[in-house]
Amino acid sequence: MGQPYDPGSSGAPNPYQPGPNQPGPYGYGGYPPPAPPKDRTGMRLWGKILTAVGVVILVASVAVGVVLAVSGISQVVDQADQAFVVDPRAEHRYDAGDTFALFRPDNTAATPSCEITGPAALERGTDVTAEFPYDGTQVRSFDSYEVVEAGTYSFLCSDRVVVATIDLGGIFSGVGGVLLAVFGGGFGAVLLLIGIVLWAIAGRRPRTA
Repeated sequence: MGQPYDPGSSGAPNPYQPGPNQPGPYGYGGYPPPAPPKDRTGMRLWGKILTAVGVVILVASVAVGVVLAVSGISQVVDQADQAFVVDPRAEHRYDAGDTFALFRPDNTAATPSCEITGPAALERGTDVTAEFPYDGTQVRSFDSYEVVEAGTYSFLCSDRVVVATIDLGGIFSGVGGVLLAVFGGGFGAVLLLIGIVLWAIAGRRPRTA
């Protein structure tokens, strides 16, 4: 009786079962070749773009913000030359359209009460906060008014109060400049950091097996 055919018994090499000294389908090692390195050109490009944009936003925000803040604060401080003290009475002449604020020392907790009389009732001003040094003391606003009719106005306050003409445009300019420098500069710094990270990752050499 004949024996079943055994392809391995004839002594011929089996191409599907390579010997120790025979190359297999993937060469002598028997492992597939390593994958080609990933193309990181796009990541590197985005890293450069974000880095450049971040630097521009950071520098521009801080520069413009500082200019606006200094300009606005200087306009507010310039009004201190026209300030006067109510303790407890004072009078001052205003033109229609003028705006002024009442200031108290920054280190006092109590807010003084004031009665202001004149040719016409005053309109409440915008609810903004301003401060500046006056006579060696930092004072902060707690109320503001707009003059409707020109004339002399009388002040009667329960405590010492500094009255100063204010420029709302200067106040908003100063506050806006500070916010722009802080938040705009922070956003630019984040973009700059992301760009540097992408650039660094794209520049690393891929691992080899």
